[in-house]
Amino acid sequence: MWIAFRAACGVVLGIVALSRAPAAGQPPAAPVATSPPLAGSPGRVSPPVEGAVQESRSLRADRLVPRWELGDRWIVETSSRPLQARSDIAMAAASPAIQWQFSVQRYEKSLEADCFRIEVRPMLGGQQPETVLWVDRQSLALRQIQTQIPTLGGFRTITESYEFAGAQPAPVLGPLSALPVDFPLFSGGEAKAADAYTYTSYSGPPGTKGVGDLGFTYQVKQTIAAADDRQAKSLVGESFAKGLGEEPLVEVRLEGGGREVRQLWQPGRPWPVYCDNGSTICRLVKVIRANSGAGPRQETHK
Repeated sequence: MWIAFRAACGVVLGIVALSRAPAAGQPPAAPVATSPPLAGSPGRVSPPVEGAVQESRSLRADRLVPRWELGDRWIVETSSRPLQARSDIAMAAASPAIQWQFSVQRYEKSLEADCFRIEVRPMLGGQQPETVLWVDRQSLALRQIQTQIPTLGGFRTITESYEFAGAQPAPVLGPLSALPVDFPLFSGGEAKAADAYTYTSYSGPPGTKGVGDLGFTYQVKQTIAAADDRQAKSLVGESFAKGLGEEPLVEVRLEGGGREVRQLWQPGRPWPVYCDNGSTICRLVKVIRANSGAGPRQETHK
C-alpha cells in the first residue's frame, strides 16, 4: 500500500516542472515580461457546462469568497489522468484516488502581507509530502507555496512566491498539476464575463530574490458564469447535489500559459466542490468547521 501511495505521490507532486512547462506549440513564459497571448487548449479540460450562463452580470462574485476561520479543515479527493508519451500510448494507468486534508493553521506574514497559513497533507502514508499555502487574508490571493517533491532519498522542498503589478491581486495558476491549488480572484460587486490579470512568480520566498534572479510573468483570463445544475449534479456526487437548490453552483475558468482550469464553486464552501485542470479531477468530500466550545461541525459529501 505504501509503495503504491508513494508512487502516486510521485505522480502528484513530481509534476511541478511539467505544470510550468509550456504546452505543445506554446513559447515559454518570458522572464519578467508578459507571457504570450492566451491560446485555447482543446480537450484539456471538460467542456463548458451545457446551458451555462455566459453573461454573468447578475452574479455576485464576492458571495463566493471563502470564509475561513482558524481551525477549519476540509478534505478533497484527487484522481489523476494517465501521463502520455504520445497521444496513442499511455505511460501509466490512472493514479489511485488520494485524499488530502487542508487545515487553516494560523496567521503568518508573507513579506508585507498578512496571510492565512494553510497546510495540506495526505490522509494516507503519514505527514509527507506536505504543501503549505500562504493566502492573503484580505484579498485571498495566493502569495506563496511551499511543497515537497519525492526523490530517491526522501523529499526535496521547493518554494514559489507571487507578486502582483501595482498591488492589484490576481488569480494564480498553481505549480502543481495533480494537486490542484489554483486560486481565482473573487472581488466585490457583480462578476464580469471575463477579466484579464497579470502576476509574476519567483523561485523562493518573497523578499529573497538575489542579483540575477528572474521572475516569470503570466497573463491569466478569469471567467465566471452560472453553472447548469443538471450537469453539475453528475460532477459533484449525488448526496452533495441534493443541496444545489439552495445555493446554485458557479463555474469559474482560468486560462493562461497554455493551461485551462475549470472549477465549480458554491457560496459558503471553503474550496471548490469540483475542479478539473486537464490532468487531475478534484472533488470536495468533507468540511470540518472550527467551532469553539461546541466541537467541530462536519459536512460530508460523497
